[in-house]
Amino acid sequence: MIRLATAPATAPTVDGHLAGSITLSGVALGCALVLFFAVRKADRLKHLHNRDGIGVFGIVTGTTWMAAGSSWAAAATGIAAVPTSVLGAGSGLGNPGVGGTAVALTALTFLPGWKRTLWPALLGISAAVVYASAGGVWGMLVNTVRMLVGNITGAL
Repeated sequence: MIRLATAPATAPTVDGHLAGSITLSGVALGCALVLFFAVRKADRLKHLHNRDGIGVFGIVTGTTWMAAGSSWAAAATGIAAVPTSVLGAGSGLGNPGVGGTAVALTALTFLPGWKRTLWPALLGISAAVVYASAGGVWGMLVNTVRMLVGNITGAL
């Protein structure tokens, strides 16, 4: 006997989630891949391949990694361990506080004339980790991205 596929009883809907059934981990993976290929000078990402574009997308990637939690947050925290230990409390630079460390990492991401775009990418990820724990205006950035991504993906 031959069975024919039947149409679903109802048409599929968007249900308010523009990206369908993607999770925050899926968004974190997508951001990681875009950042990797932007640093590697992929032709389709020419608009990102400059110090500022890589820095901004490093911050976005780090923010989505922190929002995704688990292994993604652990990877971001690992990347941030070195620059935050050099700039943060107990570094010999006094105690700038978490907000001061966030300012310093943001300045290091965008102000130097980096020849290699890997540094702004790593410093941007590090800045996002510090933003997540700094609170204030820094924490608002992380929470805003978390809410936007969560609403789009349905992960909230």
